[in-house]
Amino acid sequence: MSLHEKPLEQEDQDAVILDARAGDLESLQEIFTTLIHPKLLATCVSSDNGSTALHMAAANGHLEVVKYIMEQVKQSADAGAVGRYVNLQNKTGNTALHWATLNGKLDVVQYLCDECDADPFVKNEFGHDPIFEAENNGKEEVENYFLKKFDVEPESESESEDDVKVSHGTEIEQVTKEATEVLAKQTESLQLE
Repeated sequence: MSLHEKPLEQEDQDAVILDARAGDLESLQEIFTTLIHPKLLATCVSSDNGSTALHMAAANGHLEVVKYIMEQVKQSADAGAVGRYVNLQNKTGNTALHWATLNGKLDVVQYLCDECDADPFVKNEFGHDPIFEAENNGKEEVENYFLKKFDVEPESESESEDDVKVSHGTEIEQVTKEATEVLAKQTESLQLE
């Protein structure tokens, strides 16, 4: 029997998303090995809020389901499509990483960032990236992980605290750049006599 390869009805997409939300790995494996082609997993999007199976599994800390989903997507798509999927935003602009962060699911956050190159600087419609969400929602373990992986840290243990390296593309780099620009503009407007 061949696997179904045509676009799924919304009811079928919702069933897949609910299985991911519940962490029902066995059901997902059965669906995508006996009924539906795995390439369709990435097309399952909730009509209510635009969330994917990955959003739901990540939000609820179902690491094994998150891994399964990403394995299926990686096998069925090119690298660019995988990157777009892992960073796909729902109707409020949240990614799976936002949701894992908000719920303090450190193992999922680490997997998404370390293994799937999830972007922690994607901002939702409120202008918040996952790092901001961790800082402002008391998710200290997740916040510490983000700060260590993406922000400011000493280049080596032998260097003093004064010798820190600002990593390219980090939030601290952007804030420093903006502050420098503001100071430069203010300096230009000063009239020295």
